[in-house]
Amino acid sequence: MTLKPLSGIRVLDFTALPPGGACTIMLADLGAEIIRIESPAQKGKPSLVIGQVALSRGKQSLTLDQRHPGANELLMRLVKHVDIIVENAKPGVMEARGFGYAQASAANPSLIWCAITGFGQTGPNADHAGHDISYVAHSGLLGALSAELPWQPAISLALQAGALSAVIAIQSALIQRGKTGHGAFIDLSLSESAGWFLNCGINPLSDRPLALPASPDRRLYACADNRFIVIACAEARTWGALCDQLGLAEYKDQLHKWQDAKEMTRILSEIFASKPAADWVQQLAASGAAVTIVNHASQLLNDPQILARRSVVMASGVPVPANPVRIMAPGGEETGTTTQAPHQVGQDTADVLRDAGFSNEEILGLEQGGVI
Repeated sequence: MTLKPLSGIRVLDFTALPPGGACTIMLADLGAEIIRIESPAQKGKPSLVIGQVALSRGKQSLTLDQRHPGANELLMRLVKHVDIIVENAKPGVMEARGFGYAQASAANPSLIWCAITGFGQTGPNADHAGHDISYVAHSGLLGALSAELPWQPAISLALQAGALSAVIAIQSALIQRGKTGHGAFIDLSLSESAGWFLNCGINPLSDRPLALPASPDRRLYACADNRFIVIACAEARTWGALCDQLGLAEYKDQLHKWQDAKEMTRILSEIFASKPAADWVQQLAASGAAVTIVNHASQLLNDPQILARRSVVMASGVPVPANPVRIMAPGGEETGTTTQAPHQVGQDTADVLRDAGFSNEEILGLEQGGVI
């Protein structure tokens, strides 16, 4: 069995929202042991991050009433046996409860604490409420993706960007700890994570840093089966290959110098409407033209590339995206994706506490006292 990169790393997960859930599931896929802290009122229910199996696979569940007077004493003992804490409370909330980074790091100086918030721990927006669109809007990304406002994305962007940023930060802190022996506090802002996308622009802080306007060589075209392909033939080589395949050699020298862009788009639209999308991909991609089918999420289940690479896996009967991080061991084994079913809330409370040195009598007393 391949030893995963984060095997032996234990994480206390105080998060209940997608940024933390997406962060810790990636850590889990890389081998970390994830222990979710959940309310005793939810005992026996599936341990799910807002109902999502994809973000909840195989994580352990420990119940704890954080408002109980005995909760902090338990956490101060438990924190000595973990490497990482991930939380998404508003700045100052954990400290106000008596269990923040200052208290936890005093008990475990090697602890890495990752605090995921909308706008960061400091600044005038630090206490502002928000959702994904709030952070995408504040970051500049919303305006960069479309010059025409109002519009809003149909999928979260800042939340996933923040989760990936958190994973990078945590792994970097682990490397630093290996050199110094000391832990760290990570101040992770979802707005700043979304703003990182602006680096893709030639001038990152211009009003249109991601200016990639639709043109005949770079746009979506409808096909005969009502599916779309996207053409991305922005170089002379790829545009030339497309023109050769479509019998349009006379237009090869018009790339970025369109005599009539609308007419060129009309010509291509008529051609692509004559055959199914998959047929065009098969014909054109092999020639060097950059053409890709446009998938909706459900169509990934039958996409040849997805199937070949097992980019979707089944977890508890639900298809979920596989972890994109593929670290190959010398023998060829990959890190893989955790497909274990979500645990039940509280399922692992006793085991986790025993591992941290709690006796059976102590655990029973904590349960009877309403702490766990």
